[in-house]
Amino acid sequence: MHTSINKVSDVEYQLEITATAGDLAREFDQALRRQKSQTQLKGFRPGKVPVSLVKKMHGQAIAYGVAEKHVQAILKTEVLENKEYDLLGQPLLTELEYEMDSDLRAVVRFGIRPEVELHDVSNEVISRLTHEVSEDDVEKQLDRIRTENADLVPVEDESTGENFQAAIDLQRIDEQTGTPIIGEREEGVQFFLDDERLHNELREGLLGKKAGDVFRVDLPHGHEDHVHMHRYEVTINEVKRRELPELDDAFVEELTKNRLHSLDELREDLRKNLEEAWKQRSQELFDSRIVERMLELHMIPVPQSAVEIFLDSFVVDVRRRNEGKLPAHFDEEAFRKANQGEAERQAKWMLIRDAFIEQEGLEVSDEDLDTYFENAAKENEKLSKDLLRQYYQSLNMIDRVKQQILSRKVFERLADLFKVEEKDVDALEEELEEKEGHHEEESHDTGTTIEKVR
Repeated sequence: MHTSINKVSDVEYQLEITATAGDLAREFDQALRRQKSQTQLKGFRPGKVPVSLVKKMHGQAIAYGVAEKHVQAILKTEVLENKEYDLLGQPLLTELEYEMDSDLRAVVRFGIRPEVELHDVSNEVISRLTHEVSEDDVEKQLDRIRTENADLVPVEDESTGENFQAAIDLQRIDEQTGTPIIGEREEGVQFFLDDERLHNELREGLLGKKAGDVFRVDLPHGHEDHVHMHRYEVTINEVKRRELPELDDAFVEELTKNRLHSLDELREDLRKNLEEAWKQRSQELFDSRIVERMLELHMIPVPQSAVEIFLDSFVVDVRRRNEGKLPAHFDEEAFRKANQGEAERQAKWMLIRDAFIEQEGLEVSDEDLDTYFENAAKENEKLSKDLLRQYYQSLNMIDRVKQQILSRKVFERLADLFKVEEKDVDALEEELEEKEGHHEEESHDTGTTIEKVR
């Protein structure tokens, strides 16, 4: 038997194992006799089937099992128990050549944790979104709530306006002959005319029309550089006018189920909710900018074994969202290939984050857990912090909570180290657009998009 460990890259190695048929003969013979004691065959008493027949029936499967067991034993002594290698992820058996009564050759690829030299970020600038909720913000939110709670009143002789809903049929028309194209018809399409997603050509065609009207319009089809126009005949089946509720105390009580009783209380409540939403949006954007900058500053190699950890989690998430199983016709190989880049990104951040935690000596204390469950209990008056903690323990989710707390500590500490520059929405959007433009100049195949902060 011979083994060797070869360096593939700074973070990946290959364990190669070779063994002769004689090296494995004893293990194979023992496994064969164990199988013999369990084999039942018509005409023979239990356990009395000739070894030659057992070998003929089960020999190849037994040989493969012996080979796998042999490889696992070598992997354990040469790699898993070898303190020279800081293993990351699961080793992968990439080659196994073995037939019954022949020599064995196996290759196991494994990744190690790279050395991460953390960059000094004290002179790095990170922008943080700041926004003061205005009276106009509150009134816009109040208008949206009224719109969502409006009554829809059917009208027949009234011309449509922006505040109307239309139900239409769309029939595509052949532009050469002016006749309908079979199979290209949509019926019962409903939308509001003030919906921002609505094509302007269709909106303009509908404005001023009534139920029963028929007209033709050219609508864009496709995306990006492949947009072309299709002609449609539009039949207006029904028109409804949106009637907004009266903005009074009765509306407030009905809307909040008597939690609030006046417009002033509702406006104050909306203000608090908007402030909390902006605070959360700002924090999420700030955290993501920190991650992106740390990724840019640390060009570290990432072993595929670490990437596989995240690809596996992506597949698990697909199962979770589909009642514990993969969707029909799901191409897992194509899915993993498509998500390779994102998995590499998350694996790289994991390595940087772990190195930062070790450097800063960050950890989660019992006091941190108490604070977490105290805050969580405030959101549900029926549960105390102790009951919540017991509940999480019963589900084996304490480690997940610890990771959440630890992540928050990482971002808070990094925020202290970076130079933070406060920017309002317009200034931050301008910065993002400039950065996106810079990336496009460097590469025409940029995979990022400007994050919407409004």
